[in-house]
Amino acid sequence: MKSEKETILPKEETVETTTSEVVTIDLKDLYHYDPKDLRLDISAITYSNLANINVSSRDVHIDFLEMPGIKKDGIPVVTGTRIYLSHVAAQKLAKVLSDLLEHVHSKGDMEKYQSEKERETKSN
Repeated sequence: MKSEKETILPKEETVETTTSEVVTIDLKDLYHYDPKDLRLDISAITYSNLANINVSSRDVHIDFLEMPGIKKDGIPVVTGTRIYLSHVAAQKLAKVLSDLLEHVHSKGDMEKYQSEKERETKSN
């Protein structure tokens, strides 16, 4: 009777192993790719107008929420998406967002809420 390994692997790749054998896998080679071969696959698109950020000793998670939500069976339900990040990735995201927002603001292109009073003052 064949072992499970022999059934799954082709004969030329069947390897007898013992519990004391060490197998080294080079992750750099395993995940190496040419950047021009990279394709972006966006699986979901959503809009968020509120974010709730939590930081733990292990990671950061951001809940992107769609406020004010809608009522389902009389109960308000807020749809959201949670993204987990390492501390390093969160720091990079914060820096890039800060720089981009500063750039857009300095060019005067940032959307800004105007009260009715401000709109009336501009039109006069």
